[in-house]
Amino acid sequence: MTVAARRALVPILLLLAPVAPGAARPAAEDPSAAKPLQVRIGLTTDALKARIFADGGLVIRSPEDGSRIWKKQFDAGVYVVSDVEGGETGLVYRVQVASYASKDQAQASKRELEQLLPGEKTVLVYHPDRRSWRVRVGEFQNREDTSALVQKLRDEGYTELWVAEEGLAVQARRRIRLVDDRWQNFLTKHDRVLIEAVRPGNLLQVDDRSYRGRMEAQVDRGGRLRLINELDVEQYLRGVVPNEMGPGVYPEIEALKAQAVAARTYIFANLGQFSDDGFDVCDSPSCQVYKGAGTEHSMTDRAIEETRGLVLAWDGSPINAMYTSTCGGHTEDGVLVFHNEKGPYLKGVPCYPEAEAETRTVKGRSWGAPVTLEDGSTMIQEIVFLERLGIVRPGTLDGVDLLAPCAAGDAERWTSLTLGRLGKKPAGRRLGEGDLTLQGYAAYLVGALDWDEKMDLAFHERDLPYLLAFRDGGQVAAEARRAFAVLILEGILRPFPDNTLRPAHRPSRGLVLRTLHRVLEFYEGLGKVRGRYRGSEDDRILLEVDDQVAPYVLKPDVALFRSFRDVTYPAPEIPLTLGDRLFFHAAPDGAIDVLEVIANQRGVADDRYSSAFRWEQRYTREEMEKRIRQRIDVGSLSDIRPTRRGVSGRVVEVRIIGSRGGFTIRGFPIRTALGIRENLFTIDRVRDEKGRVQSFIFSGKGWGHGVGLCQVGAYGMALRGKKYDQILAHYYTGASLTRGSTIIDTRRAADHNRAAAGPR
Repeated sequence: MTVAARRALVPILLLLAPVAPGAARPAAEDPSAAKPLQVRIGLTTDALKARIFADGGLVIRSPEDGSRIWKKQFDAGVYVVSDVEGGETGLVYRVQVASYASKDQAQASKRELEQLLPGEKTVLVYHPDRRSWRVRVGEFQNREDTSALVQKLRDEGYTELWVAEEGLAVQARRRIRLVDDRWQNFLTKHDRVLIEAVRPGNLLQVDDRSYRGRMEAQVDRGGRLRLINELDVEQYLRGVVPNEMGPGVYPEIEALKAQAVAARTYIFANLGQFSDDGFDVCDSPSCQVYKGAGTEHSMTDRAIEETRGLVLAWDGSPINAMYTSTCGGHTEDGVLVFHNEKGPYLKGVPCYPEAEAETRTVKGRSWGAPVTLEDGSTMIQEIVFLERLGIVRPGTLDGVDLLAPCAAGDAERWTSLTLGRLGKKPAGRRLGEGDLTLQGYAAYLVGALDWDEKMDLAFHERDLPYLLAFRDGGQVAAEARRAFAVLILEGILRPFPDNTLRPAHRPSRGLVLRTLHRVLEFYEGLGKVRGRYRGSEDDRILLEVDDQVAPYVLKPDVALFRSFRDVTYPAPEIPLTLGDRLFFHAAPDGAIDVLEVIANQRGVADDRYSSAFRWEQRYTREEMEKRIRQRIDVGSLSDIRPTRRGVSGRVVEVRIIGSRGGFTIRGFPIRTALGIRENLFTIDRVRDEKGRVQSFIFSGKGWGHGVGLCQVGAYGMALRGKKYDQILAHYYTGASLTRGSTIIDTRRAADHNRAAAGPR
C-alpha cells in the first residue's frame, strides 16, 4: 500500500457528542479546539497534463523527504505531465451478474459462478462511490461478443445482467514530468509530487480553477494524471455547498445550513472511500460536487461557519447523509434505490408542509367576468389598475360601457391622464371626432408619446409592406402606416384574430383603455411591485420585496386576481401559500389595493420551486433500444414495464422486454439505463396500427435519486420558517445532530474508515 493510501486510511475523526432532545442547537466550535480534519479530494482534470500557478510562486517537493524538485520555486507556474514508459492500456467488457454490500457475499457468488462457468474468468470489482462489490464474468474485446454468455446466464436464472466496460491498468514505469514557462522540462523520479504555494494561504490555480490547501500530483495505475487537493474540511465545504445548493437560486440561510451539515456529514462518513487511489472522495456528483475556492459565496460561507463541526450521527457514527436535488413531493427508502443503503435514517418522508401551515385565505372585492374586446383581448384587471391610478372614475365602466364606441373626448382625456402618469404632456394636436378610427388614434397616440424620431429610426419605407402584410394592410392611410407599424411592433396595438388591422374601425371604450394600459406597461408605469408571500402577522401579510420582508395591510376592497397557466382571473378570495410569487399595487397610504397571485402549477409541496418538480421525456423505440443496448442487448425492444414501486411511488424495479428475452433492473440503475431524471415516473406508450410500441413517454417528478435530504424541499421548509435542525430531523429520520469535541485514537479512525470504504 502506498504512503498516500496509508495516510488516507488513518484520518483524524472527531468524537461525536449527541445533543440532547430539546437542547439548544450546538454552537460553533471553540477556536481553541483541535485543528480541523484534513481531507484529500481527487480532482477531475485532464488525463495527461495540468497547469498549476500561484501568486508569489509555488514549490514542488519530493513526497519522500520534502526536498524541492528541480527549482527552488516556480514563479510563472508549471505544467505537470503524466509520463508513462512501456505497458499497454485498453478496454475489456464483462457481464455483471450481481452487486453486494459485503465482500463475503460477493466471494460466495463468485465461487458459484466459477463452478457454473469453469471456462470463463470471474472477477470482483469494488466501487467506492457506491460502496459495493460487483461480480463480473468474462473478458471480451467487444460488447457484441458478450451475447452468448448473457443468454447462458439468463438460461441459468440470472436476471439482473449488465454489460460493463473496464479499463486495463498500465504495467509500466510511471513518473511525473515538469514543464516550466519556457518549455524546459524535467523528468522526476517520482510517480507523485507535492505542490504548495510559496506564500502560506495563497490559492493554487489549476487550469481555470483555484483551490485552497496544497496539491499532490500523481500518475495513477491507469497512466492518467491525478491531482489531489488536500485541505481542512471546513475550507473544503466552502467549495462544495454553493455548488450543491446555489445561494443565488435558493437564498435561505437555514436551508444552506442544513446543506452544510449534510455535506460535512457526508465527507466524515466517506473518508478513505478511494483510499486505494490515495484520496478520500472525488469532486464529482458521484461523491459531492467540489469546485474549489472560485465558487465560494458569502452566504454559504456563513452557513458553514454557523454550523462549524456539526454532523449527523446514528449509533455514534456519522450517517451516510445522502441528498437529492428535487424529490417530487416525497423521498424514498434508501434501500429501495441503493440496496446497500440500509441506514434506518434513510426513510421516505413526505415533502409537504404541515396542514395548518399550508395556506392563508385572503378576501377582497368581488368582480364580474372579464370582458372580451373586439381584438380578442380580455380586460378586467386593466380597468382596476386604471381606476387605482385615477385615469377612470371607480365604478363608472361596466361590461356594456366598455364595449360601446369611444368618443373622441374620452379618448383624449384618458390619454392625457395616462401621459401625465408618465411625466409626459400630450402634443398640441387635438383628436377630432372624425379622427376616432384606429388609424387616426394610432397617429394621435404616437404623436402624443413623442415617438416621431423613434418611428423614423425603427423603419425604412421598404420595411412597411412586410410589417403590415395583413389582409387589409393596404387600406392603412399613408400618414398612419408608420404609426400602426411601431405600435404593433411594441405590442401596444394588436392585429385582430381574423388577420386584419381594421384601420377604419371605430374602437370601443375598452379597446382604447386596453391600449393605454399597454402604454403604461411599456413604461413600467402601473406601479406593480413584484414580491413573494412570506407569512402573516395578525391582519397583515408579510411580503418579501428586493430581499426585504415587511408587513402590509390589505384594503377591505382590495382587488384580488389569480394567475394560473398564464390566464388571469378575478376572485373574491385567494389562498396564499408560503413562497407564492405575486404582484401588488399600494395606495398612497401604503395599503395594498390590488393583489395578483401567481398560482404555482406544482401545488404546495416544499420542493415545488424546482423546474424539475414535474417533467416529461420522450424517446422513440429505436432511441430507447440504443440506450439499453449500451448496457445489455435484448434485441428488438418491445416494452418497458414497471413491476414494483416504493413508498414514494418511485419505480424500484422494472422489466425490459425484447426479442432476445427480458431482464430486470432494480433501484438507481433504472434512471441511468432509461436516461430519465428520476425513478418517480409513469410510462405512456404510442403504438402503431399493429399494436407495436413506437415511442415511450415518461412523465415524472423530481431530479436525482430521491433519497435523504431534498435540497429544494429544504429551501421550501426554510421559507416556511423552519430551522436547519428541524429540516435535518425531517429528512434523516432518527439521526441526531452532533458536534466534534475530542480527538479519538488512530485505531478507531482506521476501523471507521475501513468500514466506510469496504474491505480490501
